[in-house]
Amino acid sequence: MKNSIFRKFIAIFGCLSVICCALKVSAAELPQVNISVKGDYETSTVFDMGMYPAVQLSVGSSSYGNPYNQCSSLNVPTQITKQGGYYFIVDCYNNQVLYSDSIGKPLRNWRVMTKNVNQPHGIASDGQAYLVADTENNRVLVFEQKGGILCNTQRLDGIGKRPHYIKYDEETDSFFVWSSMTGDMYILKKDSATGIVCIQEMRHIKELANYYVRSFTIAGDLVLFPSGTNSYVTVADKDTMQVLYRYPVPFDISGMAYIMPIGNYFYMTVSTDYWANQDVAKIIRTKDLSTLSNGVYETVNSGFPSNGIPYYIDIINGAYYMTYSGSSKLIWRFNVEGDLIKNVAAVY
Repeated sequence: MKNSIFRKFIAIFGCLSVICCALKVSAAELPQVNISVKGDYETSTVFDMGMYPAVQLSVGSSSYGNPYNQCSSLNVPTQITKQGGYYFIVDCYNNQVLYSDSIGKPLRNWRVMTKNVNQPHGIASDGQAYLVADTENNRVLVFEQKGGILCNTQRLDGIGKRPHYIKYDEETDSFFVWSSMTGDMYILKKDSATGIVCIQEMRHIKELANYYVRSFTIAGDLVLFPSGTNSYVTVADKDTMQVLYRYPVPFDISGMAYIMPIGNYFYMTVSTDYWANQDVAKIIRTKDLSTLSNGVYETVNSGFPSNGIPYYIDIINGAYYMTYSGSSKLIWRFNVEGDLIKNVAAVY
């Protein structure tokens, strides 16, 4: 099936070299790539959800304040990020989301935004609403600041299956939420009059349905999906989720958690291989995604743990932050200057 799909795309673009060359540019130039797809083969379907509104919650019944964190250590953190005026750690296996007004504080001095979650994986904000991907509950929780407390004010149920990653897109003033098991991207927007978060669209990528793909990265007009159990990196159009390119990868690096263009490289965190073996976890990078199928890539060492499992990467205050699990240090900071990795340091 995959080969048949790929042959159709070869016909659309004329030849395989044409398909690949558009992304053989510097990764730094990727957001400026303008790609149009011709032909009647549709790889995605867009469903208008009619601005389906979130359930409104009583603040009194949903908020218990934001107590200090009682856990002495993180347990499989999936994301560290700065959203609005706060820093957040999604502490997945402790079933909580932590926040602080500064980074570097002892973990006990971070506050708990919520523990009413089951293995959350991501958080995003437009500066006012804070949306959490409550992964194992198949929902998104909306938090707003009320009287100095981050309160759970809204809830969106039935967000696909295991929503893993969420991102606010300033250009479209929308939240993108990825259902990791169904190939569905949910587009959420706030009603301008009421502030209620609504499901505007669901964009279904047919070929990613029933595969486990952990995240996505918005890069200008494109969305990059790391390889999962489908065993190829996918590049899609942001507005339609129409698949533009596929880059096959070997089974030993197919269990990627994240892909991110940094400088002239695409950086990828590999969480497992195709068979969910975590012993192969590592960070890799390449200038050309088409070389991955031949196993041509660079393994990034540069002071990161030789063991452990890297997950998501975020940019905070001009530096890169990456979560880990299975190592003694679970959050790492680094800089990239002229494609050289520098100032690698453990934060937690």
